[in-house]
Amino acid sequence: MFGDSLTDYFPMDKLNDIDAEIINSGQAGDTIAEMGARVQYDVIAHKPDIVLMQGGANDFLLSLYPGYDIVAKRLVNLALRIRKELPQVRLIVESMYPAYTKRIGLMPSWADGKSNEEIQRINGEIQRLCDENKIEYIDVFCHLIGADGQLPREYTIDGIHLQDNAYEVVRKCICKML
Repeated sequence: MFGDSLTDYFPMDKLNDIDAEIINSGQAGDTIAEMGARVQYDVIAHKPDIVLMQGGANDFLLSLYPGYDIVAKRLVNLALRIRKELPQVRLIVESMYPAYTKRIGLMPSWADGKSNEEIQRINGEIQRLCDENKIEYIDVFCHLIGADGQLPREYTIDGIHLQDNAYEVVRKCICKML
């Protein structure tokens, strides 16, 4: 598993029933560029059979957000970099997860100007690029989004990071692919 805080905080005990060695190489706060800076020692050096990638949340949350197409291209290019080094690896890229973007109470100001519609634009481009490059794609977003178009509040700590019950949803999506 390779990604940002959403991977880093994944409760690994949820994957105990999978008969494989699973390494969590998530790093809180990482942008896709920062993931790229550590891909050699956090992924390639392990010579995995499967790489499950998730990233882009911090790129999306930047005040200088580069746009949906740039975020998607960066993530898929990183996957292609892994494929170049490990041609036999099975690459699986996860969609970005939804967020709770309504500003209420103590919710952080990062949500200002952010929307799940924009996350879906990123996801659409990630999926298109994955299809174009024959990389497997998991749409986790559709399993986490609520009827109101938001990440349900019972699924999140702060609007972005997931609670245990939301990680159970993610686990089910992952296990279907493995």
